Amino acid sequence: MKYGIYIHVPFCRKKCDYCNFYSVPVGPFGSPAGVPDSYIRKLCDEISDRLPGLNISTADTVYFGGGTPSLLTPGQVGGILAILRGQIKLDPGAEITLEINPGDLSQEKLSGFRDAGVNRVVLGVQTLSERLHGMIGRSAAQCTVSELDVFFGVPNLVHCVDLIAGIPSERSEELLNDIDVVAGYGPRHISSYLLSVEKSTPLAGRMVLDAAAESGQAALFKLAVERLKGHGYDHYEISNHALHGFESRHNMKYWRFEPYAGFGPGAHTFVQGERCFNAMTVGEYLTSDRALLTRDIRTPRSAVVEYMLTGLRLMRGISIVEMEKRLAYELPESVLNRIRKAESDGLIIIDEGAARVMRISERGIMIADKVIYEIVEPML
Repeated sequence: MKYGIYIHVPFCRKKCDYCNFYSVPVGPFGSPAGVPDSYIRKLCDEISDRLPGLNISTADTVYFGGGTPSLLTPGQVGGILAILRGQIKLDPGAEITLEINPGDLSQEKLSGFRDAGVNRVVLGVQTLSERLHGMIGRSAAQCTVSELDVFFGVPNLVHCVDLIAGIPSERSEELLNDIDVVAGYGPRHISSYLLSVEKSTPLAGRMVLDAAAESGQAALFKLAVERLKGHGYDHYEISNHALHGFESRHNMKYWRFEPYAGFGPGAHTFVQGERCFNAMTVGEYLTSDRALLTRDIRTPRSAVVEYMLTGLRLMRGISIVEMEKRLAYELPESVLNRIRKAESDGLIIIDEGAARVMRISERGIMIADKVIYEIVEPML
């Protein structure tokens, strides 16, 4: 079994108003221009300390997420990858991904990341509209065509782009312009996330997605899927579209319930069927001798819930037979009844072959979270 490795970079210059991931302003911990070396040393110590005990021999994906991983220097990225290679085997064809903010773009830095071992880069465009950029409180510099020229101008990288759709008052022509401009550069992968207003974020204090806004989001979502398909992108996961063969191998591990190890405060690990996460703050992490991990106990029942919550995000769905066998848990009649009702309502499709593959229908995808929740609710 080949594992994924997640490296959390919990620093931002300033947190975006819509973000609920664990991140902190980098200024109090060092220079606002980059990640402090003290954090890199602790991160490398954690990798060296924990990785040998996880019984991981080979990894085929590494993902630098955050936060703002592009605050790292190429030298810091190369150092982290060297520590990983000293502990485990990284496949020669390993997918090594790093997320990048527009304000950190330069040909020199991108080339440096590539030379350090990164081969897949994800640019957080979010929106090309100055109006919408300000509305969602995006702290990173607005992405313009100039930044896109720089990003796509560095060769020998798999270029990917993140967009946000469904911002209240967003017009269809604004969304289609974002897609058309970005797709014109030929990225191998485009994520198109519907704006989610998360509790406890600054955005939640000034914006509410009411029924009208949600209806508008659904219309924009459908429009985005159709437009991306027209550009040749396969819709393989609810929010993700890729040219053939360029799906995110790392993220597929999450959706397929495959193992990965995470390092850094806030990072999660799923190895040998067991989960744990690092609940430390950055301050605690920097001053502690070792990472403090919290086990996240899963019963077969709760594992099935998670399996369905993640796996049904994939357009190809999940095999009920394979899931029950793998997790040693047979779905109760109460859940099977809800599956039958969702099927009769046209919200899911069941392929009645030996594997009994269940997937979200085109109609159901617009309310996928609700559909999946209603199916698993008896097991919660």
